[in-house]
Amino acid sequence: MILNDKIEKIKDNYQKEGFVIINNVFPKKNIKLVKKKLFNFLRRKKASLGKRKIHFANNSKLINSVHHLNWSYVKKVRKNKKIVNIVKILLNEKIRDFGAEVFAKPAKVGMRVPIHQDNYYWNLDNGKGLTVWIALDKSRKENGAIFYYKNSHKLGLQPHKSSYAPGSSQTLKNVEILKKFQKVTPELNPGDILIHDCLIIHGSNKNRSNKDRTGLTMRYIANSSKINKAAKLKYEKALKKQT
Repeated sequence: MILNDKIEKIKDNYQKEGFVIINNVFPKKNIKLVKKKLFNFLRRKKASLGKRKIHFANNSKLINSVHHLNWSYVKKVRKNKKIVNIVKILLNEKIRDFGAEVFAKPAKVGMRVPIHQDNYYWNLDNGKGLTVWIALDKSRKENGAIFYYKNSHKLGLQPHKSSYAPGSSQTLKNVEILKKFQKVTPELNPGDILIHDCLIIHGSNKNRSNKDRTGLTMRYIANSSKINKAAKLKYEKALKKQT
């Protein structure tokens, strides 16, 4: 059980910086088994996934990312009471599921993720959404860990442009605004989770190391959130130009 004082610290860090790390949420021995089962599932299903759902690393046969993940384990873990309670507190209302993804970033060939805000993809009218990122491997700068621009979520949604990067089609248009923010790269161990606001500016570099950097993500939105139809249409038009 997470004590009240720890919850307050988690909430304070999340609101102030736009992300928060919670260590040892899942036992490491369980995480090892989860990763094995996940990739067994993906190997069975990858042939049936379309171009928008699965992307391979640098034209290899290695999976780099999977979107709209429909896996039984995700359905189970997204109901984890500890996670659900924290998400409700961070979003300050009842919540809804908003999908799941895998960012596998395999050793030596894992691709970069351009700097972006998630809500440019999500198109929430109120920006009340977040991602719970579960580390299935160690995540370090050397193997392409996520980096954040602390406090950048307070800017609100910024203009983006096409990135032409598989699995991450948009990137921040005006990078000059990042000069005022501190760039940080959290380190994670298997079983740790990283929660970030859908408006924080973030990305990741290529994995040139000999170690995988797999993350399983679950997305949640506030019950009051609605899709901005005009923004979604604009995003979909930009996406079609890249295919």
